[in-house]
Amino acid sequence: MNKTDPFIVGFLNGEPDTFNKIYTESFPAVQRYIVNRSGSKQAAEDIFQNALVTLFVKLKNDELQIKSFNSYLFTICKNLWRRECSQNRVTNLPNTPLIDESVDLAKFSIEQKQWELYQEKFKELSENCRKLLTMSLKKIAYKDIVTFFNYASETVARQRVFKCKSRLTKLIKKDSRYLRLKP
Repeated sequence: MNKTDPFIVGFLNGEPDTFNKIYTESFPAVQRYIVNRSGSKQAAEDIFQNALVTLFVKLKNDELQIKSFNSYLFTICKNLWRRECSQNRVTNLPNTPLIDESVDLAKFSIEQKQWELYQEKFKELSENCRKLLTMSLKKIAYKDIVTFFNYASETVARQRVFKCKSRLTKLIKKDSRYLRLKP
């Protein structure tokens, strides 16, 4: 954690000016994200509040390195909303057992750390690999990838995607955190 960052210090100390700034700068993007994905303003407020609590706990308990407070907060909100959406699909089923909230928060914490590990290792890839994997994840057609990278054929593009995925997988598996975070 960057204990010298006045924004983080203000957040951890509960300074009203810092919280006003957090809501002013961060909440509108979270609200847009959730409302654009079939959520309500109330749901966005709930998710935002839960994300703040989660971030507060992580900053107090972990040695968390944050490069951008707002980006990290937004990522937590996105993950909480995705989880909320997937739970809503499941909870609409009859006779759904109740889930212990502490287990749910622990699972979220692990998923968050897995996401952080993925992002960290993704950034270690070459720029071409990052672009190629991003295009592949966005389901961009291989013929468009061939054109963009000026590859000889779609087969070459598929091979490059495979090699980049393999490199990313190796980077992740070589990290000491991988075994602790493995599902």
